[in-house]
Amino acid sequence: MKKNIRWAILLVAALSLAAGCTNSANTDTAKAADKGFPVSVSGKLGTATITHRPKRVVALSWTDADIALSLGVTPIAMQKIPVVAGGVEPWTKQWLKGATPTLLDTSKGDPIDKIVALKPDLILATKDYALQQSYPQLSKFAPVVSYVNGPNLDTWQDATRTIAKALGVPDRASGVISKTESQISQTKAAHPELNGKTYTFLISPNDSGIWAINTTKDVSAQFMASLGLSLTPTVTKMPTSSTPGRAFISFENLDKADADIIILTGPPGTPAKMKAIPGFRHLKAITKNAYVPLDLVPAEAIGFPSAPSLDWALKNLIPDLSQAAKR
Repeated sequence: MKKNIRWAILLVAALSLAAGCTNSANTDTAKAADKGFPVSVSGKLGTATITHRPKRVVALSWTDADIALSLGVTPIAMQKIPVVAGGVEPWTKQWLKGATPTLLDTSKGDPIDKIVALKPDLILATKDYALQQSYPQLSKFAPVVSYVNGPNLDTWQDATRTIAKALGVPDRASGVISKTESQISQTKAAHPELNGKTYTFLISPNDSGIWAINTTKDVSAQFMASLGLSLTPTVTKMPTSSTPGRAFISFENLDKADADIIILTGPPGTPAKMKAIPGFRHLKAITKNAYVPLDLVPAEAIGFPSAPSLDWALKNLIPDLSQAAKR
């Protein structure tokens, strides 16, 4: 009997020691996982303080989701895109690799109750146009990483660095950025026909005219400039409309929009609508077919840039731009 008691005491001691070692190991693992935290990320709407490595990340724009994915983090939820089948951009779908985050309908603003119910430990919103309204509430429940200058006004490189810091992977940002910048440089070198050509980027006509990008600070214009293209000076000199970064050109004055290349995008039916406008049909770029009509998806790829979207654009948009530049 005494022998059995001694074995029982030894067994209990051994189990206690093992449990202590396990707890210690778990603590060490947790500390290693959270190395580099806490971090603070400043934005226009406030500072996000992230105390530990985020595990439940919500992206309130598809660009925020793209950037997180490029850094090796899959969001548990992301913005749904109403104009794309399945609600996810094609390049984002490639990066998700079968993962199925919850898709959030943001068409009427940020769905605060649904976001809170997901119990996020980090909210990425560097491209969220509704954040001004939702930030006071969302920031009570989780750290919110906002834009620095405004929605879609920070460069994709800066947004990548900001999000990488919040995710605790700052070193990964430089690799993601340099890889895409290298691909852009290689594409420019492979397409000298683009260098020095002017273009006009026309967007979403209404009944009396159409908007055009009129500033080199626009993110789409920055991408085009990286390929050697430049906005036509007649448009950059036009006054900005009530929409930042856009001039409004009446159909009667479309001749002022002529350039080496015309790029056009807008809702479905936009190309047909513009082809019915005499002033558009008579532009020199149109008569020689130096014209690139874009569906919303490729327009969004360069209009809301990230490393994944620009990589996709280089493969899917450059061939059309190249053909237009040769005409």
